[in-house]
Amino acid sequence: MRDGLKDNMRAIFGADDVVLLTDDARLSHWLTESGVRAATFGGMLSGRDAPPPQAIVVPLDYGRLPSRRALRDMLAETSVLWMSLASFSSDFEAAKYAIEKFSEIDIPRSVAMNRRVLTKLLLAREEVTLSGPGTELRLRLPDALQLVSRTRLELLPDEHSTVGNYFEVAMSPTDLAGNIDTDLSISGTLRIDSVLVAKHRELKGVRADRFAAAAEIAEEMRKACPLYVTIVDNRFVGGFGPWAEGIDATSGPEYQGAVTEVALGTGMLPPESLDWNLNCLLNEGAAGIHLGVGNGLTGMHFDFISTEARLDIA
Repeated sequence: MRDGLKDNMRAIFGADDVVLLTDDARLSHWLTESGVRAATFGGMLSGRDAPPPQAIVVPLDYGRLPSRRALRDMLAETSVLWMSLASFSSDFEAAKYAIEKFSEIDIPRSVAMNRRVLTKLLLAREEVTLSGPGTELRLRLPDALQLVSRTRLELLPDEHSTVGNYFEVAMSPTDLAGNIDTDLSISGTLRIDSVLVAKHRELKGVRADRFAAAAEIAEEMRKACPLYVTIVDNRFVGGFGPWAEGIDATSGPEYQGAVTEVALGTGMLPPESLDWNLNCLLNEGAAGIHLGVGNGLTGMHFDFISTEARLDIA
């Protein structure tokens, strides 16, 4: 694990002695014992330790983190790769798994694949297909295509990025208000092999309290996989079965099954090496494609992963 982490640190930061910052003392201790530089936020908050020039920040529990303003001020001059595991799970074993899987991803290769996928999408005239066992999707593209992905490997000084941007190419057919894009459209069938659920740190109040119920739905669905769902013009119209009402209730009833994310995973880890039973950020772009419901800011965000599906690239 240590060698893989150092390889990815060198690729992203130009150095292999990057500090992993976390709010979890057990995780910090485990990383240190594994030969990885690690620290908790306590030293910096007390003023005892200066912020590092480069850091991978791995929060496990947002309730233990400094405020967003304090974090912004503290890390204003730090290059940061955010691995926000707390959005998915606070479980210590899941965090260890996530870091181990990150160390196995060939980051330069993933970024190169991001560029290849982006080129394919930008050069496509009107439509591309996504296919795999049990999955046949048609993606109609708009004239102006907006994509989220990392195409530059190195982080600049004081630049912040999220880990997921390094190994996925994502687009959104639905805006934050639940309005469906009529130009960017996806339809067809999707075989679901795993389900993830996440919430944004900014989600507060009653809707945030529904995360436990959403996580239970995701776990039940994972146990029932593979599942087969139908999408028509950016909306899931069948296949969620007994979980349909729960998905609507926890992700936000204003969406009514609208697809909020279409993403292609470029982590290129062997699917058989992954634990698809875990609700873990690092599974999201590790293999295959995934479609999402909900935005994480006004309700839960579900990812439905087809682990063997791919963009059909000639």
